[in-house]
Amino acid sequence: MSEKPGAEPFCRACEHWIRVAVPVVLFAAGMAVADTLPRLEGRQPPQSVEELWANYDPDAEPLEVEVIREFEEEGITIRMLTYTVGSFRGRKSRMAAYYGFPTGTKAKLPALIQMHGGGQRAEVHSIKYAAQNGYACLALNWGGRILERAREGDPGTDWGAVDATQTGHNSHYGSLIPDDRTVDTVESPRNSNWFLIVMAARRGVSFLQKQAEVDPDRIGAFGHSMGGKLTVMLAGSDERIVAAAPSCGGGGSAPGHIRARANAGVRPRKSALWHRTIDDPPYLERITAPILYMGPQNDFNGILDNVYANWERLGSKVVSYTVNPHMNHRATPEHVFPGMLFFEAHLKGAFDFPVTPELRVTLEEKDGIPRASLVPDQPGRVAEVEIYYSVDSHILTRFWRTATAEREGDSWSARLPVFSTGQPLFVMANVYYRLDHKVVGYRWMKNPPGTFGVSSGMDSFTPEQLASSGVRGDGKQNPMIEAEFTDFQDWYRLNWENPHWWSAWTRKVKDPGFAAPAGARLLLDVKVEDDTTLFFVVKDNSWGAFPAMRRQGEFYARVDLKGSPAWQTPGVTLADFKLLEGRQNYALQSWKHVTELGLCGRVVLPGEGRRIELPEGSEVRWRSPRFFRNLRWEVP
Repeated sequence: MSEKPGAEPFCRACEHWIRVAVPVVLFAAGMAVADTLPRLEGRQPPQSVEELWANYDPDAEPLEVEVIREFEEEGITIRMLTYTVGSFRGRKSRMAAYYGFPTGTKAKLPALIQMHGGGQRAEVHSIKYAAQNGYACLALNWGGRILERAREGDPGTDWGAVDATQTGHNSHYGSLIPDDRTVDTVESPRNSNWFLIVMAARRGVSFLQKQAEVDPDRIGAFGHSMGGKLTVMLAGSDERIVAAAPSCGGGGSAPGHIRARANAGVRPRKSALWHRTIDDPPYLERITAPILYMGPQNDFNGILDNVYANWERLGSKVVSYTVNPHMNHRATPEHVFPGMLFFEAHLKGAFDFPVTPELRVTLEEKDGIPRASLVPDQPGRVAEVEIYYSVDSHILTRFWRTATAEREGDSWSARLPVFSTGQPLFVMANVYYRLDHKVVGYRWMKNPPGTFGVSSGMDSFTPEQLASSGVRGDGKQNPMIEAEFTDFQDWYRLNWENPHWWSAWTRKVKDPGFAAPAGARLLLDVKVEDDTTLFFVVKDNSWGAFPAMRRQGEFYARVDLKGSPAWQTPGVTLADFKLLEGRQNYALQSWKHVTELGLCGRVVLPGEGRRIELPEGSEVRWRSPRFFRNLRWEVP
């Protein structure tokens, strides 16, 4: 690593001042300056997205860029810097960020702006991820945390008289009500933290356009979680964004038909003004750039049904999805790498990203079993097709069954047997394409997978539609939850290579076809060479999936195993489970509210002032491969 502090008095763009050249008086604390946003002075606050941004010009004020430090790593030039967002209530707001690009580049590069998620900060690895793939990148530090690699005395994000961080003021970003840290003194969308951060991002786009390394007409945006919402808001308010890839955010609030479902698990509505000016749908309507949604089936922030419903309002002709099965707020490589591949296609023209596959579901079948058919783009590159369906209204805890998909020429189809016509039906699919394009992943996911996933849209049907179409439920309950754990198709795994912290999770036990009979015991065949410990962990009523039951908790049952070459069959009953965590101290009395089941190598108990890990001692390990079979219910 080489470092070049104060390398030159000015950057290539004349208004981009470096630290040594900035007059100290410019950033004097509390110095009164003219406000960027004109005061309302009795006028009505903006009532729509159009009104909110109508008179805002991100290029109207100088950026006053201060480069704090420049260094080079792995062939990438990285600058820690700050720039002016604007002036509010007589004080300037300054945004800290990292900017980087491949060292020595001579061609004009496409650029990316990255917005971190809640509780996070701008980090160097985001710059490296972009630069190693041939992009310049600006990563905003909107949350105000101390920058990675910052030194004592280094300036950071300073919102001045307003506050768009998550530290106290409007920490959940749902309010437009005025307080001592807002722009306006009446309810107004200009009081929203989201608005201020998007303003900072639009200024960041202006910064990128002025850099000598950047092609100003090829700028994309990406971010995860809160950064995903910011990506959608930025793309919907700034036409300079020509490609976007929001992750786990940007789906917006539930529209009326989803909110009308019994027990959908969606968030309560906010104020009418918030939904007109800050919610995602009015921004989605304004987006014309190619856009890729990235998120899992059970995400709490990018609620899948909301995404599919609200994204029908997009103005863009290129709308793509990559939806990871079973997970919440994270993804496997097959659904992470499509983000960069999407930018390769739409910022470089270097990759042919497949069009969203065409999904069709027919209910009126002779055997009374719905059927799904899928026609993917580029069928010659397809490695695998997976068709999923669920009968659960609760979006966050629903289990997605994998149907058996059969190929007929360039299309795939699958039967979708349902348990009962008294429940709804939801259907989607993933197409996995062979990945033969050179692309670099994040530092923790460097090597590309063999395939990448592109998802279809989602079809949904009410119980009334199923019944009127002649669909017949089979009513079959299978006591065998999982016979063979060969591919963990109905599960998601975390830290699987870690001998201490591995775990595998499924929501299959919430599916009516695999629900526990009354009084059942849970059995599992296990083979393990060394003495070790297995934990059965259940989540009871997570995300309030059963509204009548007000309690929520997580419980564990410990089983100590002796090493043996033979299969063993540990079993647990409800009485074996102890509270792991929960708002109330209660006993697990029934399987019927269990929303998730985990097999884990280790658990952490809540302790007073110290961390309590089970099993005790670091010598207890269970290395992979791990051998399981025949997870089942048994009624004594």
